[in-house]
Amino acid sequence: MTDRPSIKPGDWIEVEGVPCVVANLREPDPLFGDCEVVFNPSKPTNRDAKWEGGAWHFVKSGSDFGGYADKDRLQRYVQILKSGK
Repeated sequence: MTDRPSIKPGDWIEVEGVPCVVANLREPDPLFGDCEVVFNPSKPTNRDAKWEGGAWHFVKSGSDFGGYADKDRLQRYVQILKSGK
């Protein structure tokens, strides 16, 4: 198994084939994963992600398909997302 890559807020990562911007880091947690990401520039969405099996995956949590990320606390990361790589 590959160690989790070093990431920081504002970095781009690919989660299940989706380009995402890292918004928040946390200690790895089975419920919330390793980080919070924002994706989908046309309708900014935030979701938790985890490093597992050598790749980034969205945390599966019931019917949670992500939240609306265009919030004050995530504005900086939404701006990075909308600016593109």
